[in-house]
Amino acid sequence: MLQKLRDQTQSLFFKVLVGAIIFVLAIFGFGAFNLFLNTDPAVATVNGEDITQTMLSVEAERERRRLAAQFGENFDPDMIDPIMLQNSVINQLISRMLLSQAAQDLGIGASDRQINEIVTGNPNFQIDGLFEENTYRRVVNMLGYTPSEFLNLTGELIGVEQLRNSLIETAVSTEWELREQARILNQRRDIAWLAFEESAFLDDVEVSEDDIRVRYEENLLDYMTEESVDVAYVELTVDGLLDDPTIEISEDDVIVGYEREKAASLGGEQRDSRHILLQITEDRTAQAAVAELAALKARIEAGESFAELAAEFSEDPGSAAVGGDLGPVSQGLFAPEFEDALWALEVGELSEPVQTEFGVHLIELKEIIVSEFPSLDEMRQEIETGLRRTAAQQLFLERVRELDNLAFEQPESLEGISTALGLDVRTAEGISRDSGSGIFGNVTLRESVFTSEVLDQGFNTPAIEYLEDRAVVSRVTARYEPETIPLEEVSEEIRLEIASERARMALETAHADALARVQAGENVSEVAADTGLTWQTGQLVRRNEVGVPPQVLAEAFSLTRPVDGKQVSSAQGTDGTRYVITMTRVEDGDLSAMTEAEIEGVRQFLANRTRTMEFDGYFQALEADASITRPDF
Repeated sequence: MLQKLRDQTQSLFFKVLVGAIIFVLAIFGFGAFNLFLNTDPAVATVNGEDITQTMLSVEAERERRRLAAQFGENFDPDMIDPIMLQNSVINQLISRMLLSQAAQDLGIGASDRQINEIVTGNPNFQIDGLFEENTYRRVVNMLGYTPSEFLNLTGELIGVEQLRNSLIETAVSTEWELREQARILNQRRDIAWLAFEESAFLDDVEVSEDDIRVRYEENLLDYMTEESVDVAYVELTVDGLLDDPTIEISEDDVIVGYEREKAASLGGEQRDSRHILLQITEDRTAQAAVAELAALKARIEAGESFAELAAEFSEDPGSAAVGGDLGPVSQGLFAPEFEDALWALEVGELSEPVQTEFGVHLIELKEIIVSEFPSLDEMRQEIETGLRRTAAQQLFLERVRELDNLAFEQPESLEGISTALGLDVRTAEGISRDSGSGIFGNVTLRESVFTSEVLDQGFNTPAIEYLEDRAVVSRVTARYEPETIPLEEVSEEIRLEIASERARMALETAHADALARVQAGENVSEVAADTGLTWQTGQLVRRNEVGVPPQVLAEAFSLTRPVDGKQVSSAQGTDGTRYVITMTRVEDGDLSAMTEAEIEGVRQFLANRTRTMEFDGYFQALEADASITRPDF
């Protein structure tokens, strides 16, 4: 493919095309391409609201970062299937958008004050119990959000949680359901089981040298080494560009960055206040509310308690119970009329009645809290580092294009690329399609060196961005064709393989025979004696009985009550063990015989199940009624 491109670049058509592109860029600039491109296409829609490619990419990267943080040093990028990750993220986004739309339609949401309280009260954003602006910004940026995006997301999730709570808190369960649940959950059963394990049959298996040789000769393709290569590569990283001499951070840059941080700060001056709210209704005009609050103001100025009057008269359910307290807040979180009045007050002063969309308020300023923003000298290092990284990320994008061009223009060597970009040429050995050391643990990089252009024609790979801040150009330096592995090196492996197969066949035969005999009514002791195994028994075992294989328990408790004698069934363990199971008695749980702790446990289980069913049913109804388009990955 690369060779075809090289040939085509010499054609008259290609030169005319390049000339046309240069003309367009000269007249209109790079923005001209926006005339022809949809810059952020929708990948899904929920009731007409788009989930864009950018939203999907950003959330997928956040999820990848979360997984990387969860696994720490053990994280392997190959563990993540990109298609599965995108499917998971798109489903999360659709569910969140669907619930958020439902909350908005029902008028359920979070006030700016609630959002502020949750953010400033989050221990992850605090130092010594106090909200710390720089910590907040660092944590939020690490999560992949801007501060405003994080506040919006917090408000959205609060609304969804309020919707969920409004549904599950209305879920009820009856005493009859409690008794039935206790009867079923606390049921006990008499069971017995025979365990057929592969290891018990291995001792009777014989594997001859002829068996091994025949298996080897008939399956030679299974006993071949993998094709592998040694590679040379250069790697471009954002971290490697942090100290690039082309990046210059001036004092003016630092000052501008500092002022930007300071302006975006959630800290600074906060005001702790309380209020009394009177709503405007059909029975109360705005003028009447103003008059009532004026009377309350006079009573407060005469010595009555603001908190007691707020508890008695305020119609703000969120603050009335705490004496009208609103807590410390920064500017930008209250309605503009409320905020203007609050910021005009002196400590201890009462406002005139103030009308907002929520009603009419009487406000008292309790305290002004000033959080001093760190000085420029204190933040200089952090700001310079941030500016340098931002510049390095931009430079990285430019250098990746240059790296890709050089890989194309100098296709048979890495030396020119190394010299031009100041990158070290490194090596990696024994890279196969399925495994590789170092950065070649990444499947994308491995696949790049096994293309025809690279493996057969000896060209460089294109610049492969295998992570958001890393790009690699590789070339094959040595190729090792698959070879037959000598019989003596795989003889023991084949012996174990054949022995396991034969033991498994003997196990399956013995298990099927024993199951048929027990089902036919033969004496279980005789069946056990003939198999050389011993019945294991459990009397009145519970569903979570310790010491009984979980697959045996699950199957035993799925059987119907024995009408006459016993019920017989079978199960298979995760390790391949086969079981013959008998169940002879069922004793129902009795609510009256349970301890208070046991009853409370059943009650809680039933409540949780009912709540889950209520919410799941509501969500399924939303999903069924919604107009949703999903991507076809």
